[in-house]
Amino acid sequence: MTVLGYARVSTSGQELDIQLAQLKAAGCEAILFEKESGTKDHRRQLSRLLRRLHRGDVVVVPALDRLTRGGPFKMLLTLEQITSRGATYRSLAEPWIDTTHEFGEVLAALIGYIARKTREDIIRRTSLGRERARAKGIKFGRKPKLTPEQRNCALARRLAGEPQQAIAAAYHVSCSTISRLKP
Repeated sequence: MTVLGYARVSTSGQELDIQLAQLKAAGCEAILFEKESGTKDHRRQLSRLLRRLHRGDVVVVPALDRLTRGGPFKMLLTLEQITSRGATYRSLAEPWIDTTHEFGEVLAALIGYIARKTREDIIRRTSLGRERARAKGIKFGRKPKLTPEQRNCALARRLAGEPQQAIAAAYHVSCSTISRLKP
């Protein structure tokens, strides 16, 4: 069993000293650290830590938000990557986030269930909202760059053989906008 620490700050102007001291005091045998945004999906040292894990290892973080800033779903994904290798995790700032004992495992499972149900509710509500908006005639997506009259005129010019570059320049749009026009 190895106790591995992970520390992270978002910018190069921030310092890791406090986190590193906390992890050393917590008995971490090795500490991986980096200066990267927690919103990034791929961070070199976190990936290295996850690859290094073996059954029985413990990952210690100063606070759970050091693992990710991507919300509860990305957090659960990261924690799942840890537990899928047979390792456990512990947060120094949130003592209830500690899967090295049974109660912590129950809490982590409960949090995972709540996050999953919350995600399902969000998906359901946004789907209903989109359906209501469509029923009211609201269109989704990017607004067209050309009005219907401009599209008809540009299409007629293109079909008459005028170069797409000239048509695009006349309407201040890209050539691809003109090429996508359909009769």
